[in-house]
Amino acid sequence: MDRRKETADVIIGLNQYHRGTLADHELVRVVCTYFDQIKAETLGQADLSFLRYLANAVGIPHFYDLLESFGKVLSHEEHNLNTLSSMLYESTLHTSEENKVHRYQYQILDLFRPGALNRFFLSASTSFGKTHVVFELIKKMEYENVVLIFPTIALLSENLEKVLSDERYSYFKESYAVHTLSEVEEFGERNLFIFTPERFLSFIEKQEQHIDFDFAFIDEVYKIDNDYIIDEEVRENERDVAYRLAVFYSLKDDVDGLLAGPYIDFSKIGSKGYNGSFDAFLRANRIQLIDFNDYEIVNKSYKDIKSAMSVNVDEALSLKFTSTNKTQRLEDMVKSLLGIGENAIVYCASRSGAESYAKTLIDSGILAQHDSSEYDDFLNHIARFFGEDWVVHRALKNGIGIHHGLVPKYIQKEIIHLFNRSKLVVLFSTTTITEGVNTSAKNLIVLHSKKGKKDLKKFDAKNIAGRAGRFLYHYSGRVLVLQNDFMKKINAEPEGIKHKNYDPSSPKDEIDLYYTPQEYLQDGDRIKLSDIAAAQQARGIPDEIFNLYKVISRIDKITIYDAIQDLGPADLAAIGALIRRLNYQLDIDSDGFQVILDVILPIVKNQKLRFLIERKDRNDKYSILTHFLHFYLVGGFISSMEYKINFQGKSKDDAIKETAEFVYNTLKYQVVKYLGVFNIMYKFSQSKKLNVPFEQVLGIDRLLIKLEYNALTESGRMASDYGVPASVVNYYESEDNRAAIRAAFDSYETFIFNKISSIIDKRE
Repeated sequence: MDRRKETADVIIGLNQYHRGTLADHELVRVVCTYFDQIKAETLGQADLSFLRYLANAVGIPHFYDLLESFGKVLSHEEHNLNTLSSMLYESTLHTSEENKVHRYQYQILDLFRPGALNRFFLSASTSFGKTHVVFELIKKMEYENVVLIFPTIALLSENLEKVLSDERYSYFKESYAVHTLSEVEEFGERNLFIFTPERFLSFIEKQEQHIDFDFAFIDEVYKIDNDYIIDEEVRENERDVAYRLAVFYSLKDDVDGLLAGPYIDFSKIGSKGYNGSFDAFLRANRIQLIDFNDYEIVNKSYKDIKSAMSVNVDEALSLKFTSTNKTQRLEDMVKSLLGIGENAIVYCASRSGAESYAKTLIDSGILAQHDSSEYDDFLNHIARFFGEDWVVHRALKNGIGIHHGLVPKYIQKEIIHLFNRSKLVVLFSTTTITEGVNTSAKNLIVLHSKKGKKDLKKFDAKNIAGRAGRFLYHYSGRVLVLQNDFMKKINAEPEGIKHKNYDPSSPKDEIDLYYTPQEYLQDGDRIKLSDIAAAQQARGIPDEIFNLYKVISRIDKITIYDAIQDLGPADLAAIGALIRRLNYQLDIDSDGFQVILDVILPIVKNQKLRFLIERKDRNDKYSILTHFLHFYLVGGFISSMEYKINFQGKSKDDAIKETAEFVYNTLKYQVVKYLGVFNIMYKFSQSKKLNVPFEQVLGIDRLLIKLEYNALTESGRMASDYGVPASVVNYYESEDNRAAIRAAFDSYETFIFNKISSIIDKRE
């Protein structure tokens, strides 16, 4: 570092900012770069005073605080006017003794005014700290009933843990009754709900009349537009519909709201191909746009590594390659990072790719001496249930993490925890790493410019790159692109987000017709709505029934109702036997369950689920879904995995991935909603036939709760949400056998149990 030159450059940047010739986000970049360069230098009192002044001039005093992580002692023996003014300004950013925000977070807080309707759509960099703003907003505005909607159970769990366990967030635990389940038995005077979109919709179907929200936060809100991202899992599970409905129901007339996401681009009026649907959505809902996309609180440096045998990345990192082979070059990069004591996330296009590259790195032997003794309990636990031959276990032994959607959720969570504590050297991941998972990696190695077989879009690429570097841990992150077109995606023309309910030219599914303003409907849409209303009236199905399971169309519900009406006495008796068995021992009667599968098959859109229903067993009698579900109910994930190994001849790695696909996607998103629609239509049909209230008809509700939560009791469901081994969930599910279950815990299960028991036991 040429200290004089770099100091002169930062002063020039500061002067340009004061003259109005340098934008504030550019000043952030300049100052962040200076801190990154000087953190390794010897600093005197004058240096510290200047750096504190600089951090506060740019509005991010955290830059100065972070120096302590690099071994700097931040005590001031003497104070000058600059130091005093810096301390005075910094005090204005404190929201409590422990917490403070940066200037740009404060600007958002300042937009919210008591007595006004406060609605904003925030797009900002991954390093901006959007969720921190939300919690500070809740405190500032003193909202009574708040709902926070996150895209995944993992993020729900992370924020629940933050609220209940982190002393910096003790205000929320002390001031609110915290809810994560859609069934709430008792409300507090003030309530904080932490949901996924699907769980929020389930809550309002059951208990909307009991509560009025003051504030709603929806994270990763770009998921309202399926065309904006490349995510087949989101498409298959129709989560865009759930997101649009969650936005619709959260924005009641007098509810404040913050909708947020990273790096979202917007169509510009007058630009080629301008689509005004999102602007129309903002206007109709009185939402103001806040665009902080350019404010990278942690700098990003990009190095596009092609075929060169030697690459100087920066002062700290130089790469020497021994081959042009991509896999060998990856090994060389990992060696170089090991040499400077740094870890890395490695982005792969697919789950199989992540596992394949991890296996290659294991076989290379470069991490064979890794010390895994600090997490032996976790390794022994995995070996006990999944086997030492599972690729995830083999990788962890070598200091390598594997993170994708088909790794069991509590294992994913522990892998991220180990990686953030620098116990793992490399983390191979797919785009699951962009789902709001907080990682502390300075380096991101990009192996592919695709997700699966599809090219990444600019939004996806920027979101992936955003995982390099983390605010309050690093000043900068490195994005190292290895032999692919990732930089073309980063530099591509932006594509604006759209909202199909505000676009008259956008084809709409029937569900969207009910949430689309009249002016954006076509004549054919209005005819369809009229026909559905007539069909509903002819059958006497009330709106309160149709409004359950909102992500299934009314026509599909009518189809199910008609099929139930056509069932004969033998089929109805088989369904009755299934219901009795579910309520007695939570297992399925194959005959009754097959009747239900035959009823729902005509409306099933998901091809994976259709395959599981249409394909019969070797006796050509029952759908293979019947057997899969039986083994899952009897023995959970492990039993389902063993079925695939022992009866289908699957390898360990494939059996675990297929079981995870079945449990976390097919059961959770597909089977639940179709069985749920059958359940309400069956109960409604029986209530009319028997002339009893709908609520008094027994259905398959117990099965639905089990499939959605993997638990039945409130404590068991909380434990499942938190992300724990199955044995810990079983402990909370069993009132009579807890002592024996706990006595059988291994060391890792005991550790996790002790960690969450204080939280759950206080709420029991």
